Amino acid sequence: MNRPVAIVVGGSSGLGAAIARALVVDGHRVFVLSRTAPPAGTCDEFIACDVSRDEAVVQALSLAPREVDCLVYVAGEPVMGLTLAVPQEVARASFEVNFWGLDRVVRGVLPGMMERGRGTILSVLSLAAVRAVPHEAYYAGAKAAQARFLECLSHEAAPRGVRIKYLCPGFVDTGFLTRRPWFGMSAPVVQGSNVSPLVVAAEVIDLLHGSEARRVVGWRERAIVLADRVVPGLYDRLLQKRLRGRVK
Repeated sequence: MNRPVAIVVGGSSGLGAAIARALVVDGHRVFVLSRTAPPAGTCDEFIACDVSRDEAVVQALSLAPREVDCLVYVAGEPVMGLTLAVPQEVARASFEVNFWGLDRVVRGVLPGMMERGRGTILSVLSLAAVRAVPHEAYYAGAKAAQARFLECLSHEAAPRGVRIKYLCPGFVDTGFLTRRPWFGMSAPVVQGSNVSPLVVAAEVIDLLHGSEARRVVGWRERAIVLADRVVPGLYDRLLQKRLRGRVK
């Protein structure tokens, strides 16, 4: 029996590698597309790819099976700090990975999925995609753009049998936030819900198999989203109070 084919974009480490391994266990034949190779045993095949370049994405997808059952986009480029301290060229480069990279890969796999009448595209976003957080203006902006892009795309894809989904975890301690220097400030201490890459990977598998289109991961993160609905502005006031305390 042929295994369903999954492509994980950005699966060299952290969340991406955990998700790739979970998909293998789930019975998929997994191809990882990333700039660097993942650890041995993470996937069935690694294909080098820089998602910020059109030709690199086209070349990488030409080396993967044409019939893709599942695409999981995890690639992300951190750009954190005081908004006006972030150089514009850095902000633009981050969008090439955090937003346009998804668009490039979707353009490569979605037509085949719609032609066959089946498939799932899932992007791992961030709490910052669904609510504003301090010092992540460009990262959050790109992730929020991904969310709306996927929501719009789902209206076109659903009638053709393709499901479009996204997952929004909060802080996961993978070293992502300190992968690049913070602009205009030092990296703050971030408190999440003690969610591990394995938990996020399990949530991805559950979301892939279920009917739900989007999900927030982490008890703190779900509480924040709920508070935004029930008492709009409350969390913003708490954030601003905390930030004023830091300025003093």
